[in-house]
Order: sequence, then C-alpha cells, then structure tokens
Amino acid sequence: MSHHTLQKLTVRMLYDEAFATSVYDNANALAGLDLTDAERAQLRNVDRRAWRHDALRQRRTLRTLAEEFKIATTIVLAETRSLAALESFFASPFFHRAIQQRGSLAMAFAEFLLDGCVHKKWTAEQLPDVIRLEKTFAACRRSLERGADASSPVLPQTINDRARVRLAPGCDVAAFEANVIATIQHVEKYLFELSLMPAMALCDDAPRLTGLPPVARPEKVWLLFSPGATGISLTELDKAAYQILYETRQPIVIRNLIARPGATKAAAKQSQEVLSEWLESRVLMLIA
Repeated sequence: MSHHTLQKLTVRMLYDEAFATSVYDNANALAGLDLTDAERAQLRNVDRRAWRHDALRQRRTLRTLAEEFKIATTIVLAETRSLAALESFFASPFFHRAIQQRGSLAMAFAEFLLDGCVHKKWTAEQLPDVIRLEKTFAACRRSLERGADASSPVLPQTINDRARVRLAPGCDVAAFEANVIATIQHVEKYLFELSLMPAMALCDDAPRLTGLPPVARPEKVWLLFSPGATGISLTELDKAAYQILYETRQPIVIRNLIARPGATKAAAKQSQEVLSEWLESRVLMLIA
C-alpha cells in the first residue's frame, strides 16, 4: 500500500541527504514507487532542513551495525582511515533496497562490506572471510530469535532413518580460509588495548592495527555455529562432519545422510552415532 511506501521512503530520506535532495530536485527520483500525487506533494512540502535535523542518526545506526561486524569494520577503518568509508553505506543501493523491501539491515551491511572487497575499496586479504564469518553469526542470532521450536532430545535407538532432519535454529556451518580465527583474535587484542584508554587513538604514537595473520591458502577450517551460554559459539569440525552438516542446511532424510555413496557399514554406523549426538545436543532437529 502507498502509505507503507511513504514510510520507507521517509526513512531513506532521513539517512541519505543526497537522496532527499534528489526527491526535491529530480522529477524522476520517485519513479516506479507506489505513491499517490498527494503523497508526493506531501514529501516535497516538508522543509528540506528537516531531513538534516538529527546529525548523529547515521552514526548511531552505524555503531549498532559495527557491534555485529566488529572485526570487519575495525579492519576497514584501520585501512582506509576514513569514517566516511563506512558511512557511505547509507547512500548505497544495499541500504536503500533493505529499507524499501523491509530486509535485514545487518545482512545489507554485510553485502556492502563484501562489495567493497570486490571493488577494491578495501583490500585486506583477510576481510572477505571475516565478513562472511560475522555475517553467519548475525544470521544465526536472527534465526534463533525467530524462535522456531527445536524438537526434544532423541535417543540413538529411537531414530527412524526415514525421518528428516535439518540444522536447528541458531545453527549453521561454513568453511573459511585457515587463520580466520587467528585474525579475529588479533583484532580483538588490539581493540582491548585501545579500550584501556580510547582517547589515545588521537595520539600519533597510539597502537595501530598491523601484522594481521596471513591467509593460509589453500588450507581450510570448518566451523559449526551453535547457540551457547553466552550467545552463538564456534566449534571446529573435521571435513567429514562439516560435509554431513552442510547437507542438513536444508531438510534431508536421515537415511540419505547415513547411507552415503561409497560408505562402508562401519562408516554408516559412525554417521548414525554422530547424528544421534547432534540431535541430543540440538544442533539438528527432526522435522515433519
């Protein structure tokens, strides 16, 4: 409905001054949007200065986003030495699309950061995997918050191999270049040092973020993301376990996981035991 379009458009104008100006000066700025003539006139009758009333709106929102993408934003700021590099998110198609389509701002920010890697706005070789890892954390938190009920613990002997399983809410698996965890720990150590006296960042001899661990290609690390006592936790997997869990990102029949092509009876039995453990620990859940 047009009033919903108007609400989203208002948010976009509040965050993006250049876009707000174009609404006044460019007859085509609102082309294709579901707005009545009266609503278009209503927007343009607002005093232009109103959109700039809250000078810190972008930075408050950026602070929230940076809390979820702490490591990636720190690396970007250390490389670019420019807050404007991150503030440009609010003028990007990623931001505008997320608002207009009611998407996740955090996921849009992750895509913005990854796009910056592709177009060499920032070039640290560690960044793509760091962004993907923090994006997975953010997605798991939202999956858990949506509150899909996990099934109750299932004992190994009660598993029906015709049943279907999938990763439980808040769980995911992903593969990364080796040293991604070392990179995160390196940046966290730097941030902790800076937190002892934040104002020292103004000093010429302040600590700088240098010496990031090199990306160790072609080595990989396979990680399980799952809810823990203090949030989403990480568990390192072997490649075989990762491959099984990766298939459960979509519902899959247990039999197809156990009786994998070329699997021996011993391997199938081991897979069944591992599946039972994951069901009991609520990494996996049975579904209808």
